[in-house]
Amino acid sequence: MTSKRCPSCGEEKPTGTFGRNRSLKDGLSFYCLDCNRQRNSRWYRQSRQKQGKQVRDHSWVPAGHRWCPTCKQAVPHADYLRNRRTASGFGSRCKACHNAAGSAAYLLRVHGLTRAELDELRAAQGDRCGICGEPGPEHLDHDHATGRTRRLLCQRCNQGLGLFRDDPALLHTAALYVQGHRELHASERLALAEAPGPADGPPVGSHRRQARSRATGRTSGFRRQRPAREADG
Repeated sequence: MTSKRCPSCGEEKPTGTFGRNRSLKDGLSFYCLDCNRQRNSRWYRQSRQKQGKQVRDHSWVPAGHRWCPTCKQAVPHADYLRNRRTASGFGSRCKACHNAAGSAAYLLRVHGLTRAELDELRAAQGDRCGICGEPGPEHLDHDHATGRTRRLLCQRCNQGLGLFRDDPALLHTAALYVQGHRELHASERLALAEAPGPADGPPVGSHRRQARSRATGRTSGFRRQRPAREADG
């Protein structure tokens, strides 16, 4: 059997659109999944109203969406939390609300701050890094020895403190090291700029050697051999 007729909507639908029910002969639920949800929702509303309780109307939620009670809006199924243990297959809230709740829980557990207190700290810093002043810091710095929260820092400053092992003496030594080398390089550049440049023209004495070679064109050995040939003649 590849299809079944739903007695509620009267449509012939594929068997994949029906739930499972082992008590029935075909092993499928009596109604299709869509009709079964509508019937269950209607029964739930009527039961709550009989108990004098208020029931929210979610009939306006479009198909493929689900109402999130945290952000109070219709969210697409792709952006909703999943849970295989529930009958609907969905969790209690959307992914964005779930992530926000997890972030708030981590902030309170690790730093002992609420989201409102973090916003107050950011406003007090003018939304700038507590060291270099870069806008939009995203890292909450804390003292690794005491665990106390300090200020919001940018990524570079926060990592720099960690790489220097959060040691004030080491950071001070590094600052002196950088400053000392900057002053040394500045003095070297100044001395190089003030040094006199090379004199114009060839080196001293070079013009004399060139003039002597052009006048004779002969080596000292030739001058020593010439008197001997004249005596033989």
